[in-house]
Amino acid sequence: MALKGKNLASSSSLNDDWKGPWGEIRSSEVRFIHFVRDAHGIEEVWTYPYETLVRWVFKKSAPQQELQILAGGDLITIRGYGLEKLLAPLQEKCLARVAQQMVRFAALEPNGCCVVEIKIEPSR
Repeated sequence: MALKGKNLASSSSLNDDWKGPWGEIRSSEVRFIHFVRDAHGIEEVWTYPYETLVRWVFKKSAPQQELQILAGGDLITIRGYGLEKLLAPLQEKCLARVAQQMVRFAALEPNGCCVVEIKIEPSR
């Protein structure tokens, strides 16, 4: 079921799984989070155990929002629209996948979210 039409921010507990082009939220806790991005035309999947997530920072600015996650020394920056809907599932360890969308029209998902860019800066 897509996130469209669901208000996750007001839900204190997740009872159903939600999937969409932006990613996947599970109804129960998961051990890993997957970041799917387009790197010069090649799909990359970066996977991190939840215990490696040190902190995250949500920045809400017009027109886009930004979510920065520090995981295992890598800085993951997610840019898009409606990203606040991912915060509660991230906190509850139910966010299983975040995927960069090739279609960059947030109007297509007015009640959901749109991930425009995922940037990963590996630790050295």
